[in-house]
Amino acid sequence: MLPQPIHYHSDLTHERLSVVAELLLDEHYKTLDDLSSETDDNYTRGCTSFGRQKNRIKGVALAKTYPWLQISNNANDLVFTIGSVPCRFSSDDPSSPKKKAVLTTHRYQASFFDDVESDEEPCRYCFVIDQGINDDAEPSVVFLGFDATGVVRCQWESGAIRTFNSVNTVAVPDAVEIGKPAVKPKKSVAESADEANQL
Repeated sequence: MLPQPIHYHSDLTHERLSVVAELLLDEHYKTLDDLSSETDDNYTRGCTSFGRQKNRIKGVALAKTYPWLQISNNANDLVFTIGSVPCRFSSDDPSSPKKKAVLTTHRYQASFFDDVESDEEPCRYCFVIDQGINDDAEPSVVFLGFDATGVVRCQWESGAIRTFNSVNTVAVPDAVEIGKPAVKPKKSVAESADEANQL
């Protein structure tokens, strides 16, 4: 089992990684909910999800919600920092990544290589949104730390579980006073038949 990222950098606490993972998963789920028509496919959902995740991280960082979260590069190839550690994100298979954001070093991450003391220490970090093999699997976020040769040296996985909450406030009508119902003894079948015959 690989060590946790905090083993290498004190900025990479479980709490901070959980915040970023929650932002990524929240936008992932919202996109799936919004883009569920017959005209949507993996491409429309993937592009929209990436854009929303990128903009959510930028928005939270620019709002200074968390002082440890900052933006290094705000273009589509977003690089953000957790404390002093530059990070990226991508949807991919964490056990066999293929996407550029996971496999290559961005120029805004390159300066971090100077801070690394050993060749076996991670110097490049990426959040990988793992959507699972099939639709039955719950997505998770895996945070990987790679050394200079591309070997994974540390790993953290989110324990996020999807929660449902209403995004719209529900208008509850005002209570209406109603009178007591008029209660009478139940009529017998014979009385009901007599009344019907009189009509």
